[in-house]
Amino acid sequence: MIREAAALILLRDSSNGLEVCMLRRVKTSGFAAGAYVFPGGAVDEADHGLSTTNACFFEQQTDSKLLACKVAALRETLEEAGILAANVNTTAVINSSSRHKLHDGELSFEMLLAEHAASLDLDNVIFYDHWITPDGAPKRFDTRFFLTKALLDHDIAHDNKETDSSCWALPEDILSLYDQGKVKLMPVTHVQLKRLSKFNTSDDVLAFAKNQGNIPVTEPIMNWGDQGKPVSVTINLAEGEVEYPVFQKRA
Repeated sequence: MIREAAALILLRDSSNGLEVCMLRRVKTSGFAAGAYVFPGGAVDEADHGLSTTNACFFEQQTDSKLLACKVAALRETLEEAGILAANVNTTAVINSSSRHKLHDGELSFEMLLAEHAASLDLDNVIFYDHWITPDGAPKRFDTRFFLTKALLDHDIAHDNKETDSSCWALPEDILSLYDQGKVKLMPVTHVQLKRLSKFNTSDDVLAFAKNQGNIPVTEPIMNWGDQGKPVSVTINLAEGEVEYPVFQKRA
């Protein structure tokens, strides 16, 4: 079964350059254990419902599935990183109690937004990329990636449930740590960071994303070894064909 999912690449401009929000998944996670990832997760029915309420603002014409994915990406970012991005009311402060109730299913995203007089500007959440986990993977996701800009005072607070570490980082710094074997990255995350490393500012990235036109689905292909075990994935990108070893859990 392939689950619909969404991820948010949260950007900010620092004195060091373009930075991105990164979270490390706990090593007991059933997916991407120990890897640094962007906030994200599965899209649920409530995300579809919320996207049609007055808690969400949008003028650009887009399909209902994409709207629900944007809501899911923002919800997951709040749950996992403690940041409510693309919030129309920038003075609203989401307290940690509400955030954890949302994460534990004790409070709906719609109720949380209403309690904090917050609402979502979905036009500022830009569709950027679309990947489907390869056939043969233990868990498969149909994931849409989005971009939005963070405020300078947005501090990341990982949840210590799904994630155990967090940071704002230059894409090239994370890539360097990966090359040194100091961090784990899923192939899709590595590809996104390489792409982001070519930009100087968040506005440059957003301008590129807005002018992309039709976004193709990237579907990595699993390569199998002699013993019937997956050994690598081949990915056809606009930049050319690449191959990555199969992701291994962090030791």
